[in-house]
Amino acid sequence: MQREVQKVEDVGAAGAQLFVEAAQRSVEARGSFSAALSGGSTPLEMYAHLVEGYRDAPFWTRTKLFWGDERFVPHDHDDSNFGAAKEHLIRHVPIPDGQVYPWAYLPDEPGRAAHSYASIIREVLGEEPHFDLTFLGLGGDAHTASLFPGTGAVHEDGWTIAVEPEGKNTRLSLTAPLLSASRTVAFLVQGEKKRHALEKTLHGEKDVERYPAQAVSAQERLLWLTDLDVSA
Repeated sequence: MQREVQKVEDVGAAGAQLFVEAAQRSVEARGSFSAALSGGSTPLEMYAHLVEGYRDAPFWTRTKLFWGDERFVPHDHDDSNFGAAKEHLIRHVPIPDGQVYPWAYLPDEPGRAAHSYASIIREVLGEEPHFDLTFLGLGGDAHTASLFPGTGAVHEDGWTIAVEPEGKNTRLSLTAPLLSASRTVAFLVQGEKKRHALEKTLHGEKDVERYPAQAVSAQERLLWLTDLDVSA
């Protein structure tokens, strides 16, 4: 696995360029492109660049979209990662509805919702699934997806998990092993508030319970796109 840290001026634009390159390469090599998206504000900037520059790109009809994690809310809730992607990306590009795979919202049954997503992934990507590209963010506490410190979620060895972080609403998340099965994993990290978490994740002592993002690797390329000055 190759690990890279790239200092970029515009993290959203760099993420969009990576998305396009990975989509084109995957469609040419395998006939389709599978991507797992993340939540947060930086992906919204990436979506804007994709819509502006690649609204009619041919790879959209061969693209399959998943999400690395989701808040346990209805799809039309303001906090839904899928809802944000639908509003800012999906409705603007020609991706077939049947190739978009949000987490289910099953009221009062987060465990069953997590299990159902594993079944969808197995049905679409097979018994040994590999996303072509997975985007992740990094929290100020060094969590990624919804693998929060102190919850034990980072040690889950299945594919999906429902997480109950202290002081936060229930989350649904892919696990570190499934995220790490991606061909390319790209962390999008911007802003001084993330500096401490980024430095601890990259250069701190190995402690995946305190710094869950350390548990994520990739099959081919682990990439950090950031506007912060940090070394690899």
